[in-house]
Amino acid sequence: MRGLALEGGGAKGAFHVGALQAFFDRGITFDAVTGTSIGALNGAMIAQGDFETLKMLWTNAAISKVADVDDAEFDKLMSGDYDRSLVKYLVKKAREVISSRGMPIDKLKSIVDKYIDEDKLRASKIDYGLVTVAVSNGWEPMELFKEDVPEGLLKDYILASAYYPLYNRPEIGGKRFLDGGIYNNCPISPLVRKGYSDIVAIRTGSRMPMRGVIDRSVKVTYVIPSESLGGTVDLRKSHVEYNMKLGYFDALRALDKLGGFRYYIEPMEVAEAMSFMLNLRESAFSDLSDVLREKGPRNTIFAHAFAVAHAELDLPDKFGAVETMTAILEEAARIHGVEKFKIYTLNDFLKEIKSRLDTPPSGSVTKSYEMAVAVLRHIDV
Repeated sequence: MRGLALEGGGAKGAFHVGALQAFFDRGITFDAVTGTSIGALNGAMIAQGDFETLKMLWTNAAISKVADVDDAEFDKLMSGDYDRSLVKYLVKKAREVISSRGMPIDKLKSIVDKYIDEDKLRASKIDYGLVTVAVSNGWEPMELFKEDVPEGLLKDYILASAYYPLYNRPEIGGKRFLDGGIYNNCPISPLVRKGYSDIVAIRTGSRMPMRGVIDRSVKVTYVIPSESLGGTVDLRKSHVEYNMKLGYFDALRALDKLGGFRYYIEPMEVAEAMSFMLNLRESAFSDLSDVLREKGPRNTIFAHAFAVAHAELDLPDKFGAVETMTAILEEAARIHGVEKFKIYTLNDFLKEIKSRLDTPPSGSVTKSYEMAVAVLRHIDV
């Protein structure tokens, strides 16, 4: 049985939608969905069979639809465009929040009331679960499936899963709750405990706690953002659209085992990739040596280059030589504005970068970029 876990992250939830589109396009469905915070809301709509409606909601998302905030002033805030009117507006909003003892949750509640159908969700063959924290019960973490929630209160508990501390949070049955992200922001283990052995976890890059998988024999496929999804409240249209597209392609990376760190490259055999590096011309190593100001044999130059790239590009520790070299080349692609949302062969990717190298980059460049250029100048594609 296949389960789906959706990590919390506010506006970053747009990433879920793009990623799920990739799975559904492949005919991959889920027997259960769990989520925390925005993951609980997105998950409820998936479980009740309303994915197309969920897409529509995100496509038309705006901060004014979930909070009493002016879209134009919010856009200025997110863009760092501070002026006198924005400062006055922020002071006014701060006073309103203080006097109301938190931000009103009315607009978010109206979305839940309108789009979540408790009867439909309970009747669905897709299992559904959420995470919240009962503050009144000694900060008790609650990982609940729909059958655990009292009748008539499922919408309230979905909302409670997203109770940010900043909100003016209504009680449920005389009890106070808080966002489930403070306990388990990506609820994989509740699915494991229920017997799901094939799980897809769609992350958002959140720094909130995530409980470890309780059974290592369970297959977990992670869809991880290849770049930051931005702030938890950034609902600017262009930002939401970008994160949905990012989710789609990052899911394809997970599904098709695509190479690349920031870009999407068709899989290569490790032997082919290693051969590519080992067959670099001596002139390429000479230029690399000059960039790094390091002398020595190939393995010494490679080791120094990879250490610089790991530190500069914040690469995962698990990245080996092939992944690190690809990330170095991707840095040149990024700086020269190579289209990100496309699946490349390695040869086509290198051609695309090389075709732009004669155009000087605007702004400052990184040492990784300089290393990439040193290598690319000596590759025939």
